[in-house]
Amino acid sequence: MTKCTKHLSILMGLFALSVFLFTGCLKEGDETIVLPFPIEKIPYDVIPEHIQDSLTRHGFVINEGATPPKVEGIFVASPMDLQIASDNYVNPNFRYLYMAFSGQHLRGKINYRQVQYDTIFLNEEQLDEVMGDASMAQVIGTKDNNKFTMYCIQTIVPPDSSWWCKTASVVSGVLADDGIKNCQYAEYIIDRGGDVSRLSEVGTYRTWNDGDGFANQVFENF
Repeated sequence: MTKCTKHLSILMGLFALSVFLFTGCLKEGDETIVLPFPIEKIPYDVIPEHIQDSLTRHGFVINEGATPPKVEGIFVASPMDLQIASDNYVNPNFRYLYMAFSGQHLRGKINYRQVQYDTIFLNEEQLDEVMGDASMAQVIGTKDNNKFTMYCIQTIVPPDSSWWCKTASVVSGVLADDGIKNCQYAEYIIDRGGDVSRLSEVGTYRTWNDGDGFANQVFENF
């Protein structure tokens, strides 16, 4: 190998190394910021592998991918159609689910809030508002076909605080101009407390489909 060719090979190697290092971190002042790798799947420490396998076997779609579409706004899924309850419990009163997405980052981190309305007295004007406080919310999917899945850990409590549960919650669907097509919702129970008579057991899950197949975008705040 000639000296010129040898020097060229060394320079190319150094360039490739510098590109690799730059994609893994950014420099800000005297601190190095390490960028996380893009997330393509729901981590098994959020929802165990056997539970994810069971969800998909029973028709729940998990849209995987590291390039999700941008999900922004408030959507309402109604009526909620129960698909499967692994604890065999049926709640016919789950009517409305409001889902708010905001502040999505390039690598999928997102803010998520939800309000669930239960028709306790079978009267559409008497609704029990149940809030969800989410953390670790992340969107995965592929923007080329607008398919996405959002997952998060959240604590859900009613206004009278008679019970609470900690869940891994999942929203899946296809983003449209004015809503979410084929919208599905799932809750995997991590922990619970209080009056648990109406709650799934720890380690079980329930899934719902939007009854008309489309979660409409709304412009009210909650």
